[in-house]
Amino acid sequence: MLNDVADWGIITTVDSATLAILFLALVGAALVYAALYALFAKPSSSLSKKRKQEMANGFQIAGGLLLGFALMGSFVAFAGITLGVTSSTKFQVSRLLAGLIAGSALVVIGLMVQRWAKYFAGWIAWGILNSLMMASSGHLLNDPAIPVGRSLALTMAGLCFVTVLATRRFTKAYKLNWAEKFALMAWIVAFALSANVERFSIPALTTGTFALVIAWWWHHSQSRRRAHRSIHRREPTADRP
Repeated sequence: MLNDVADWGIITTVDSATLAILFLALVGAALVYAALYALFAKPSSSLSKKRKQEMANGFQIAGGLLLGFALMGSFVAFAGITLGVTSSTKFQVSRLLAGLIAGSALVVIGLMVQRWAKYFAGWIAWGILNSLMMASSGHLLNDPAIPVGRSLALTMAGLCFVTVLATRRFTKAYKLNWAEKFALMAWIVAFALSANVERFSIPALTTGTFALVIAWWWHHSQSRRRAHRSIHRREPTADRP
């Protein structure tokens, strides 16, 4: 009887897993079909053209997000192996190869900084919510076995809040200068360090946040100088009869 129950449980588990995989496969096929239709179908009206453009933009954003998560995940994970704080047996790579992969991911992230900068503030704003939830619960999200100090979580939330304030000007139409690109990449490196070495988490993120604040100050001072020069150029014209 017990064997029958166990066998039924195994069959039910396998069936559930099969159904879940089948459902995900159908959803994936539907998304692929929708993407191909959005990209290659010939629109017959202005409304169809608008819908096609919206769908293409949606899949472009989704693909960019997936690529961003893959690059950041690779950089953080292989940076940990390179630093010797993460076991290399999980990925079966040497520290030299891990360093090459992490460096390549960082280079690609740097080359695409203008594309993902407009999403940066929103991503960090989500980190504020996560930090406040950890401060309230006292443990890591989705893992109650790992305690998190409330002071640490609140400090992380404060750093994230300052980061959002310093980067909320990064929009789709905004053109990054060299200081802002450098500051964003410094924050990425600091994030990877804080994720791999616990004792450096706050100092690293503080350094990354400070770099973004310095970039904001530089942008603000440059804007004030340009506005001041523009006013001085207009004053002689205004004095003419």
